[in-house]
Amino acid sequence: MKTGKRGIAIITAAALAIMWLLPSWRTQAAEAVPGIPAEAVPGIPSGADNTTGMLLGAVAAGAMQAEGTELKVYVAVQALPGPAGIDHVNIQFKNTANDRTVTKILRDKDFANGVYAGWMTMSIYEPAGFFVLDKVILQDNNGGYLKYCRAEDRKENDKYQTLPVTAGFQIMNGVAAADETPPVLGAVVVTPARAARESEITVTAAVADDFSGVDTVAVRFENENGKAVTVNLEKKGDLYSAVIKKSQTKEAGTYRLKRVSVSDNMGNSKIYNGGDGPFASDCLFVIQ
Repeated sequence: MKTGKRGIAIITAAALAIMWLLPSWRTQAAEAVPGIPAEAVPGIPSGADNTTGMLLGAVAAGAMQAEGTELKVYVAVQALPGPAGIDHVNIQFKNTANDRTVTKILRDKDFANGVYAGWMTMSIYEPAGFFVLDKVILQDNNGGYLKYCRAEDRKENDKYQTLPVTAGFQIMNGVAAADETPPVLGAVVVTPARAARESEITVTAAVADDFSGVDTVAVRFENENGKAVTVNLEKKGDLYSAVIKKSQTKEAGTYRLKRVSVSDNMGNSKIYNGGDGPFASDCLFVIQ
């Protein structure tokens, strides 16, 4: 279960979208055939190399909502398919103050009424700031691409065309800097340390995170024959705990702690191997 240690202020979103007038855009796009200058069609700047026939028409970022430890922004893209259709749309926004990005891939299931739309998710602990439309990539069913980026990035991305539209959203949650530190493992204890076959074993760990909170804790044991037992721990009070099921202890042997994987709500993770850090190689249980 995901947990957080810091209160989050009310989150608001300001949506910006510079969009072509859709009826005129559709008319011009439909008439985009060989012989028509590229500059006559929105979405294709002069001199651009577009062999896919696809066109980007409009992008918008709108409603925002928080669910648990996730922040969700609703994004929409209007694009005209070429002869090979559109397989998916990849849209990316960037916080230019810290270069952090968030992306969303939109597919057929996200298409309705001429628009690809869906919820783009990130952590509610994402640093505050304004995210501007950074890139849009259209891919057709033949593997062809049409790539767009901001004008200021064209020199670095010479295979990209300039975005003909812009959009953005703002996060206002009071978070000043990104959480880049993974959780810290304190200790791992198993009880009972010795049991008969098909017995339940309880695993308890002390894990702490300094900001966004612990998200996952996974523990792996192995016996001398390589038989592995893995369990995902859940928060219980101040500790994390889980029960190894009877079906996992059918094989006799000495099961030693091999690995503990921990992660937080910002995606920071760390793997502790048996014998490392706070726990020793004698963290084990015996099945007789």
